[in-house]
Amino acid sequence: QGPLAGHVLRMLGAEVVRVEPPGGDPMRWLPPLADGTSARFTALNAGKQVVEADLTTARGRDAVRALTAEADVFLHNWAPGKAGLLGLDDFDLLPARPALVYAWASGFGDTLGDRPPLGTDYLAQVHSGLAAAVRPHGEPPAPSLMTLTDVLGGLVCAQGVLAALAARERTGRGGRVDSSLVSAAALIPRPAHRARWTPLDRPLPTADGHLYLGPEARAHPEAVRELLDRSLTTEECRHRLAAHGLTATPVHTDLAALARDPAFRTAIAPPDPVTGHARPHAPWEFA
Repeated sequence: QGPLAGHVLRMLGAEVVRVEPPGGDPMRWLPPLADGTSARFTALNAGKQVVEADLTTARGRDAVRALTAEADVFLHNWAPGKAGLLGLDDFDLLPARPALVYAWASGFGDTLGDRPPLGTDYLAQVHSGLAAAVRPHGEPPAPSLMTLTDVLGGLVCAQGVLAALAARERTGRGGRVDSSLVSAAALIPRPAHRARWTPLDRPLPTADGHLYLGPEARAHPEAVRELLDRSLTTEECRHRLAAHGLTATPVHTDLAALARDPAFRTAIAPPDPVTGHARPHAPWEFA
């Protein structure tokens, strides 16, 4: 969530400096790799400046303090208590830089004592009930592999930073902004009872892939049965349904194809002519 929060702020125009240990963050080499660097790491950190500092040394910590002395925001997602041990907590930095916005993106915050559980996305999903909510009735609870709270937590952290910066315009002072995976999870509405999925709630097989039905199509199962045939291609099925006012969309499994999908024209940049890799555009369009 921390890297994503910084990524969002960078896309909104912030100059983001990432502090990494000497030799670079080990996450840089986490597969899958693209041009020798983790594709996931690049997606979250492209465009950020990098400063290497060994925070176990006084010199490294002083380097971070020097950065924060001129920064608008200091953001980290360390475990509870680590910032204090490093001398980089809000009460260490704010006296020297009262205008600083100090943001902490954690797993469980500091409400569970000095030794809270390891704050990972999957644990937050399970603890918050999301792991049960995302599975249909009859299936055991299991967290989504899409790291829902990591993503939402990053967005919530970035929003908190922006709110603090807006408040600073009025007061002239910064302050501390705390967010967590579980506080982000609490924002997600979930049904009182786990849903019972019908066959039409799942992607339907076609001759060349799968098709997912919109709500009005799922509400008319008899019409769907009459119109669809597994011998038809995905596009043929979609056109048949559309002719009767029923919505459906193809299920994409080749993510590389999204760069050529008209629906993603403003969301994904064309593949780089040198590397061949596509990257998301900023997700906002301002006019």
